[in-house]
Amino acid sequence: MRAVQVGILANCALASIKIITGMIGHSYALIADGIESINDVLSSIVALIGIKVAQKPADANHPYGHGKAEQLATLFLALSLLAAGAFIAWQSLQNLQHSRPSPHWITLPVLLLVIIVKLLLSRFADRKSRETLSSSLRGDAGHHQADAITSAAALIGVTIALLGGKGFAKADDIAALLACTVIGFNGIRLLLSAVHENMDGAAAEPLYTKAREIASQVPGVAMIEKLRIKKSGLGFHMDIHVQVDPSMTVAAGHQIGHAVQDALYASSWPFLDVIVHVEPFDPIPPPDAINPPP
Repeated sequence: MRAVQVGILANCALASIKIITGMIGHSYALIADGIESINDVLSSIVALIGIKVAQKPADANHPYGHGKAEQLATLFLALSLLAAGAFIAWQSLQNLQHSRPSPHWITLPVLLLVIIVKLLLSRFADRKSRETLSSSLRGDAGHHQADAITSAAALIGVTIALLGGKGFAKADDIAALLACTVIGFNGIRLLLSAVHENMDGAAAEPLYTKAREIASQVPGVAMIEKLRIKKSGLGFHMDIHVQVDPSMTVAAGHQIGHAVQDALYASSWPFLDVIVHVEPFDPIPPPDAINPPP
């Protein structure tokens, strides 16, 4: 949440600086970049709301918790990133159809400052998203990165326009247009990830490997039959089927199931809910055993 709040404050300041400097320095790419920063502010607010709602405990109407709010926020962030790229591309195409003054040199230090700040924000948000497994924070990092890319493109375009003279006045618009392809690629990648999580897609392979390793080490567990893991908010929900000695009592098998559950909760992975099914040991796994991911 602190990472998102820092991003909101930084984007508010950068948006004002970029729009004002763009108007003074005749750089439409910088103005469009400032508008994109305003979109980043709105996106960061959505990410903040998604993270706060996702942390609410389960209730009668939401027995599985409110984790999906974070995934829905990520979906919005992906769509807004694509929309921002489309807007910048449209604005650049419009500017290319009209003649206008060459950008002023004053835009160069501002663009350089924006690139540095945005790259730092992107790395900070990305690092925090990996620590907390927050997909919406990963989307926020993507917005910061996209802003750094468009600012870098504008920096190159303005430099070419200043060095080339009057005939190169539209270079910053062409550079901004080219940067939109990178933004579009990042937006599609984030969108696919958001859709995967919203459809309860399988978690990453290392998580399955670790979960199997933890459960297999519990005394009395003969084999892991089935394992399903999905992401929800800042954690994971799991269904795991463990096989035990078929001759033991129901109470003993139940005790082993609780031991598996406790071991998984005690691990470093944020398992929000673990459901353990106890099955009689069978050395031949059933044909319908589902052990994702693909």
